[in-house]
Amino acid sequence: MFTRIVRYFQEARAELSRVTWPTREQIVEGTQAILVFTVVAMVILGFYDLVFRFLIGLVR
Repeated sequence: MFTRIVRYFQEARAELSRVTWPTREQIVEGTQAILVFTVVAMVILGFYDLVFRFLIGLVR
């Protein structure tokens, strides 16, 4: 049982050494894209909220 656990970690380490990790620039670009998308989504959803709040106010 112990040898299976050791072999698992050895194989996991070998697999991680084959991974192509992103560069720092790629990480920064991806983070910026996500932040821009999030801000745009917040603005759009905020606008929808204002419109629906106004429409509901008219119905009451």
